[in-house]
Amino acid sequence: MTDSDNSTTLPSVTTRRRDRQISNASGYFDDSDSAILLQREWLRAQHVSQVLCRLQQRLERRVLDGASLEPTDEKVGYYIACQAEVEATTAAVRLQDKLPHIRAGSLLGVVAKLEIIVGVDRDIDDPTDFPWPHIASVLDDLKEMAGSLPSERPQRSVVHEDCRRYQEMGANFVGLQLRSGQGPELGQYGPE
Repeated sequence: MTDSDNSTTLPSVTTRRRDRQISNASGYFDDSDSAILLQREWLRAQHVSQVLCRLQQRLERRVLDGASLEPTDEKVGYYIACQAEVEATTAAVRLQDKLPHIRAGSLLGVVAKLEIIVGVDRDIDDPTDFPWPHIASVLDDLKEMAGSLPSERPQRSVVHEDCRRYQEMGANFVGLQLRSGQGPELGQYGPE
């Protein structure tokens, strides 16, 4: 006796999931889903913040290696870089703060929201502590059902433009402090 179940076609749910993964792999996503758009903005802000952090660290090393207490252009550049990083990080946090107020319009939108939550945790807490492995497991399950969002990296020109904008904001802040006579102290932004 043969098993008739072996000759049946795959259920439509499996077919839809496969089609969704194929369409996601091709880069087609619903741009009207607010959660997906928020995740894209957040990833961009996070990336720019990391770029500015590396710049600030390089400048900090130069300032500390110089070991001069006199204000120099290099120190002012360092102060500006520190403030630019603060501005970029603040922009990312503001996007994170929008998360509870954004409704996902699809399962991929839910994936996007969880990607932000898990991404924030990578920077803050130990990802092996409860509930993070559990949330990561739920995220993996959702990705299996709905597909994954593409891991996009912003174009270099976009990153440079964002960095310039935050550096300009940092320069304005530092300039106001210097003009008011309350210039930044090195210890305010880094090791003394």
